[in-house]
Amino acid sequence: MKTLIEAKKVKAYYVLEIFGKQRTVRAVDEVDLDVLEGSIHGIAGESGCGKTTFLKVLFAAVEPPLRMVDGKVYYVDGTKAIDLYSVEESERKRFRWSFASYVPQGSMSVLNPVLKIKDTFRDFISSHLKGKNKNEAYEMAKEHLKELGLPFKILDAYPHQLSGGMRQRVTIALATVLKPKVIIADEATTALDVVTQRAVIQLLKDIQTWQHSALVLVTHDMGVHANITNLLSVMYAGKVIEEGRTEELFDNPKHPYTQYLIKSLPRFGDRSKRESPPGSPPSLLNLPSGCAFHPRCPFKMQKCEKEQPTTFKVSESHKVACWLAEG
Repeated sequence: MKTLIEAKKVKAYYVLEIFGKQRTVRAVDEVDLDVLEGSIHGIAGESGCGKTTFLKVLFAAVEPPLRMVDGKVYYVDGTKAIDLYSVEESERKRFRWSFASYVPQGSMSVLNPVLKIKDTFRDFISSHLKGKNKNEAYEMAKEHLKELGLPFKILDAYPHQLSGGMRQRVTIALATVLKPKVIIADEATTALDVVTQRAVIQLLKDIQTWQHSALVLVTHDMGVHANITNLLSVMYAGKVIEEGRTEELFDNPKHPYTQYLIKSLPRFGDRSKRESPPGSPPSLLNLPSGCAFHPRCPFKMQKCEKEQPTTFKVSESHKVACWLAEG
């Protein structure tokens, strides 16, 4: 499959001033990731492991105190690979929403509370497609809503007049109206009930299929990853610690952290206690030496406490950063 976004050794840190001292939060630390055409690539992990920050890097939405410290992000447009952080900001803006779009955690961070939905669509479309007047933009919005099976009447509503689930669907519609090649979704089902979560995830999957785009999906829910993603990256303490085809990771997880995430899933008919990783994730301000998971790992060796693990290939599509895979 063709690569649409290629991230290489990405380092993105928050540089903060705390009690008069400069502190560095290593939110994303040497992360590699390829987003493939037609794929649904899941990113899993507990809160605070760097998932959202990494999505911001992929979308070129890096603003202080976040800094892109090192690494490369390429957008592959046709046969041309654009180094996203070596071009001018105006050039980066050109790729936002048209090449890659972003669905954030909260719909109200996107929708203007004092504008009707139709005005938000008009302003968004006319600002990105030069030469489109507001009437043409409105018709384009209506056609897109029709494709997604959403009612036209929502265009005349204000955001607060819609349910949380409908607002999230509107946000997804807005993010995909320009038919981007990559859709980046960050916890798109946060604070929604289970039925609405399923509908929102299905909408994202349907759009990805219709538009032949790639979907990068961050969610805590391993069940969602198991059901709709075909590639999965597991992040911990700013690093990708295991990656591969979703089916292979669920059938044969190699990293103890991945094993815990999968064991935490409920199963029909199984009333035994679910297992979750012991303890809490480390502070990204003060990471432990060696493998960052070793203070919580029941299988840790002396080597784990001192040396960061090498990434080992389990198979052609499966790799893991854990000393247990060395042998």
